[in-house]
Amino acid sequence: MFDNAPSHQRCAPDALSAQKMVKLPCTTWTHHKDGPKMHPSCFADGSPHEFYYPEDHPTMPGWFKGMQGILEEHGLWPDGGLPLQCHGFKCEARCLDCCCQQLLFMQCNFCLQHSQLDEFITAQGHICDFYPKYHCELNFIEQYWGAAKFMYRILPCTTNIYEMEKNMLACLDSVPLSNILRFFLIFLIFFFTCC
Repeated sequence: MFDNAPSHQRCAPDALSAQKMVKLPCTTWTHHKDGPKMHPSCFADGSPHEFYYPEDHPTMPGWFKGMQGILEEHGLWPDGGLPLQCHGFKCEARCLDCCCQQLLFMQCNFCLQHSQLDEFITAQGHICDFYPKYHCELNFIEQYWGAAKFMYRILPCTTNIYEMEKNMLACLDSVPLSNILRFFLIFLIFFFTCC
């Protein structure tokens, strides 16, 4: 469980993202300036899909295919074409194919792109989940820290940094394990009742 902080939602540098993509093939395009290329994805049928031309391509070796090329390979490019993005980045409500960017955003491989933290945690064989936004008090660790801070406040004041560190460690150790388990149990009950 992690706080729902923007830094925890950041995607890996090579993650799929339709943001800032160019419409037509480009030799130098990467999602992040001087960053790595986007990792390959797959079509709806499960077959692999590369976003860059192969290095042995006769005219565009290693170039990014562009949104139009990707959509054509998916069989989603309409006969009349599409603009790169809607004016002011504001797509009409419930419109799924108004521009290249929106159409790519709606593809399952883009929709299912997880954050870098989520990918790392699940790769280790664990389940990654996030607390509701702006509700860090649901995190049982916050309750543990609150109990330790309460103990620290009743100690006499000191200006010696080594004594402060010693007192803080003693306060962290002073919270009984039974209290920490109770905080966690309260969290679990709340979490599963809300789900």
